[in-house]
This record gives sequence, structure tokens and C-alpha cells, in this order.
Amino acid sequence: MGSAACTAVYVLANIAYMRVLSIAEIAASEHVGASVAERVMGHTGGVLVSIIILISIIGTLNGCFLTSPRIYFAQARDGLFFHKFAEVHPRHQTPGFAIIAQGVWAAVLLISGSYESLLDYAMFAIWLSYGFMVAGVIVLRIKRPGLDRPYRMWGYPVTPILFLLITAWFLGNMIVTRPVPSLAGLGLILTGVPIYFFWARQFHAAPSQRS
Repeated sequence: MGSAACTAVYVLANIAYMRVLSIAEIAASEHVGASVAERVMGHTGGVLVSIIILISIIGTLNGCFLTSPRIYFAQARDGLFFHKFAEVHPRHQTPGFAIIAQGVWAAVLLISGSYESLLDYAMFAIWLSYGFMVAGVIVLRIKRPGLDRPYRMWGYPVTPILFLLITAWFLGNMIVTRPVPSLAGLGLILTGVPIYFFWARQFHAAPSQRS
């Protein structure tokens, strides 16, 4: 229900944006939510909504800081990344080094001023990864039907198939409209394939141990 509620809020917000602003105005605006609020409630409303959006971003960043370092942590424990990233803080029991490294790298990217370009190049790779993850649900259902599943996907198999169709359309549209960043994102993923096999051979990756 929580995901459905979030989806409904996002859809309603976008409908409101398109009712207040034209497509050209949306494309030209760097802060669509604030532009809509300013159009409806004046300058004060625009400032207020900007502050609310800024506060909500803090929650998103908190989630990123909690989850992203654990990707490096899991890779390192599987022998697929530098062992230093698998270290656990003795007091807080968190992947301390991975969190610090993530923060430092984020600061470097922020200082570089190339965030928008990085987002353009990463968007294709991110959505392609989403597609692979959802496709993995279908593959596991077929190959391992007896696997214990404490959480079961609602509406299976319609929902994952629908998601994959939308993802395929989105990726195809990106390739047509923005071929350079899209193909660069695809190249980024393909570059990771030989690196993965290199680490797997180098460190003889073993199944991860759950903490």
C-alpha cells in the first residue's frame, strides 16, 4: 500500500504540473515544482515549496547513504572488491570505511560540477539495472519455484511484465532521443563485465556471509 500511495502522489503531482504549466514551460524550468507553486500561490508559495522539496531530499539522501555503501560492502565480502570495504566498525557495527569512501566520492563529484552530465550518462544504466532486477524475479520463479518467499510480488506475472515493457519503451526512447548518453551508459555496464570476472578470478569469490 505504501508503494501504491507514493505512486499515486507522484502521478497526481505530474498531472497538476501539466495542468498549470505548458510542456514548453516544464522543459524550460529547472525547478518545476517551485514554478507551479509560484504560478498558483505567488512568490511566497514558490519559496515555501522549494524549502519543502529541499527537506524531502534529505530523506532521499539518507536512504542513499545507508544503502549505497552496502553495495561496496557486499561486493568486498564476496571477494569482488577491495577487502578494505568489507570492514565493519567495531562500535557501530556499520560498514564504516565504505560509508566514508562513498561520502568522499560524492563530495568529489559535487565539487566537479558535472552532476547533470553524470546523471544523463547514468540514467540509462540505472533503468537497465532496474529491468534486469525485475527480470530476475521472473527467472527465479521459473528456475527455483520452491524457494522460500516471505514477500511475494503483487499481481505476478502481470506487474513485472508490465514494468519490463515500460522499461523497454523508456530505454528505447532514450536511445532515439539521447543516443550519446544512453550508449555511454550501456558502455559503462559492459565495461563492468570484464572487471567482474577479473575480480572473481583474482579473489576466488565466495558466497557472502550474512551478518
